[in-house]
Amino acid sequence: SGRHKPRVASLPASWTKLEFEKCPCCSLPPEAGYCPAALCLEETVSRLSQRTSFEVVTATAVDSENRRTTVKWPLQQVGAAFVQIAVFSSGCPMGSQFRPMLKDLRPFSNTKEVGRHIVFKQLIRHHGEVSGTKAALIARLRPLREVFSHLFKRIQGIPRGASQDAIPNSIVHVHAMTQHLELMVEDLVEEMLREMACPPTPEPRK
Repeated sequence: SGRHKPRVASLPASWTKLEFEKCPCCSLPPEAGYCPAALCLEETVSRLSQRTSFEVVTATAVDSENRRTTVKWPLQQVGAAFVQIAVFSSGCPMGSQFRPMLKDLRPFSNTKEVGRHIVFKQLIRHHGEVSGTKAALIARLRPLREVFSHLFKRIQGIPRGASQDAIPNSIVHVHAMTQHLELMVEDLVEEMLREMACPPTPEPRK
């Protein structure tokens, strides 16, 4: 379905409540009760509560095209995929805006691969117009960075000892990735435009 429906605890933790470290850019009304991204992440946090961020794990993902991607990474990098699912596939208003730009992107993509993917999507949407593409991406990336920042603040509300550092560090990893993308936008747009430029038409032979 493209939406993640976590097994939410019968009584969700207090750090998942909407008003707890609510993102300034969040458009959800108070009656929503809980932050969808936090609820989505709650099960992951509990499952990894005794795992450390530097532990190397092997993870395999199968995407909608049935492509398998396997990585052997520190848990904080693998956990970044769970954090992205929590934001982009849970119903988070800001994450939902990004979903169309991430369609067809392979799991566990690095920062540049993600950047090139979303730049390509925006270039098509803006018919190759450079300033519109750059402005649209930066306008979306800045509040997204805010979402990851406040999600990290939420995690700090978990009682000490109830969680190891795997997921907090995963959030930091995604936040840094988003910040890096914001700085890379201009260079990526120019790079992709050069690659997409049509070769000159050869002169007809006389």
